[in-house]
Amino acid sequence: MSQANAEIAERANAALNRGDFDAVLEFFAPDAELRDLANAPDQAAVVRGVDSIREAWELWTTAFDEFNAEIEELIEAGDAGIETVHWQGRGKASGMSIDVRQFDVYEFRDGKVVRATLGLKSKAEALEHLAG
Repeated sequence: MSQANAEIAERANAALNRGDFDAVLEFFAPDAELRDLANAPDQAAVVRGVDSIREAWELWTTAFDEFNAEIEELIEAGDAGIETVHWQGRGKASGMSIDVRQFDVYEFRDGKVVRATLGLKSKAEALEHLAG
């Protein structure tokens, strides 16, 4: 991931952890696609457009307290980047905690995220995903 794209990833992640979806979505192309392979049953596996991405994230923040993501590693892959991410949170209603490490792939064009694929299980799977 280029230095510029790595900075975008880090700034977007910090905004996401603050719950500032407007700031996060400034880094996304208007027609961006979010594919969540570990999606909740009541959420679409693929959403398109920043308004739909915002709605998907709002579902998570209404379901969880203390919901955040820590980027543990950024891996350059041309116009894309692979993040090793540690997601944590606690269910508001259930009190159950989540503690998940996964690999998320962000594909960039002209300094904007055009596709995000979340929930890959390994670095190898993330690389295969990028290879097509």
